[in-house]
Amino acid sequence: MIVAETPRLILRHLNLDDVEDLAAIYTDPVVMRFFGGTYTYESTKQWLEERVFKCYEQRGWGLWATIYKMENKLIGRCGLIPQLVDGQEEVEIGYLLAKDYWGRGLATEAACVSRDYGFEKLEANRLISLIDPDNIASQQVAKKVGLSYEKDTYMWNKTVRVYAMSAEKVIAPDR
Repeated sequence: MIVAETPRLILRHLNLDDVEDLAAIYTDPVVMRFFGGTYTYESTKQWLEERVFKCYEQRGWGLWATIYKMENKLIGRCGLIPQLVDGQEEVEIGYLLAKDYWGRGLATEAACVSRDYGFEKLEANRLISLIDPDNIASQQVAKKVGLSYEKDTYMWNKTVRVYAMSAEKVIAPDR
């Protein structure tokens, strides 16, 4: 199911047919450097079934396949995912692309669409991104989307930075 489209991207629900393409990204140590290590094909499939598909079923939204139109290829995943941060339920804008697609503004494009979906369709009051302090590129994407550094917190056995944005601070998409 297509969720959104931009001039260069299609965002759609992930499905089991995506496991191989997604696993190719999740097994890349460069891509997964800030995500706690690489996955295998089986752990990618399990993550889809237990986290992503469950989120679609329970909430109707989640992380989506990011398809690069020019090549009709899955190049990553982006979207929204619920997170528990310091005891507070939050909605995170998440984005992860294959390294061959870095530096083209595609993560920002996908994150902007995710932001707009969160505020417009879900009527969220606030959106966040959780980012490793050393992941400067991801922090730059968050800033371009309109999120600002709020605080550091401890999750997933490490310190992460919380970037946040409230609905009243929505800016025009930076696409």
